[in-house]
Amino acid sequence: MSGDTKDAAEGAPGNARMITGAFLAPLSFVALWLAPLPLEPAAHRLVALFAAVLIAWVTEVVSVAVTALMIGPALVALQITDAGTAFRYYADPLLFLFVGGFMLAEAMQRHGLDRRFANAVVALPFVRGSAWRTQAALVAAAVIVSMWISNTATCAMMLPILLGLPGLERPESRREKDPATGPLLALAYVCSTAGLGTLIGTPPNLITTRLLENAGVRIGFLEWMALGVPAALVLSFVAAAITLRRGGASSAPVSVQPMARAWTRGEKVTALAFVLAVIGWTAPAIAEVAGASFAEAMNDAMHPGAVAVLACLPLFLVPDPAKKNDEGEVPPVLPWSVAVRIDWGVILLFGGGISLGTQLERTGLAASIGRWVVEATGATDVWTLSAIACFATVVLSEVASNTAAANILVPLVIAIAQQLGVSPIPPALAVGVGASVGFMLPIATGPNAMVYATGRVPQTSMMRAGLFLDVACLVLVLVLLRLICPLMGWV
Repeated sequence: MSGDTKDAAEGAPGNARMITGAFLAPLSFVALWLAPLPLEPAAHRLVALFAAVLIAWVTEVVSVAVTALMIGPALVALQITDAGTAFRYYADPLLFLFVGGFMLAEAMQRHGLDRRFANAVVALPFVRGSAWRTQAALVAAAVIVSMWISNTATCAMMLPILLGLPGLERPESRREKDPATGPLLALAYVCSTAGLGTLIGTPPNLITTRLLENAGVRIGFLEWMALGVPAALVLSFVAAAITLRRGGASSAPVSVQPMARAWTRGEKVTALAFVLAVIGWTAPAIAEVAGASFAEAMNDAMHPGAVAVLACLPLFLVPDPAKKNDEGEVPPVLPWSVAVRIDWGVILLFGGGISLGTQLERTGLAASIGRWVVEATGATDVWTLSAIACFATVVLSEVASNTAAANILVPLVIAIAQQLGVSPIPPALAVGVGASVGFMLPIATGPNAMVYATGRVPQTSMMRAGLFLDVACLVLVLVLLRLICPLMGWV
């Protein structure tokens, strides 16, 4: 799951970028506030706020989470909507899917369940003994893990294991090609693309489905996976195939981090909670496909957000003697003091973005922008619109967080689709999926920043590989949408 507010992984943006944002955000607000625009009063005030938020998110003059937190109060102060409406989306039901998912990820990391999985992969009989096969297996493991937990957390977990592989030692001379560059790029890229696999894999997935729900379209957990899993696998395979390089000719067995052979109680309870969550997320859709009479009632009772939080209950109830402290106190598998470490910034970003997107639709501003885009681009059909939407998202996600890109563009493309009288699903999905395609710059994603920070990935190498992958993945996303949307009845 993408802990995709990039602040923690990347540090603060450059001073020049922050100064630019501090100057342009208020300037754009005042200019649009005073401009004689042909809009209703609420929409006129909102366009000024929207421009300021957009600039603040892109330049990160303050944390993107801080900007998102300010959206609700600003909507009230500018009399765009009332307080009850502005703040309700900061407790949106789907938001709790993040809360539960993040807590499960914290428990996995606390008890080493994630490392046990990674070690199990690199210790497979057909993998050990080959440095290159181990690199490929480790990248494949990152794909599976990143479908369920933060892409940055997945990269952080796999990075030291990857750098410890034989054949990836740092070269003595800077003139020599670093054998770790390719594998590091592969790891960073697949950690981002694999998040497409499930609704909890990365925030733009949930943002897209939530805004589509506002437009009267509901996409469930398994329905998303019908698109997300093929997209994650195809894009991850292409990213790895392009970037992965042999890490040297060594055929020595690859060492793995030592782990206790027996599972601890913490690992068992965490695995149980994860299994319960997956069952809860998928059972309603399975019942619906099977034509069960209770499918509708199950769907209402087992909301993904409720399932995610309830699945965490064993983590807080079951004591873990292995973690007993010096005072003899036995904490639960996941103490609250650890659970609260989850990325609340993403939660705020989700809530603020949904609040802003809802007002874009309710005030008619999104429809007005949609009319302008239709006239400017000449888009007349759903697939041209989807291509434009995907391209714009890929470009924006290179300089802004993928969550911010989805918050900005999904409501706009839905409005444009409504203007054209076509299905809003393909263009909205083009944005949701395209938001995870950002490969060129270290600032584009947390994993990019992490591998760049090792000092073993030159920015020129990242830009060359990233540009090629941006183009390749943009085309692949559109092809997948053309193939899958008709099959799912989304056109």
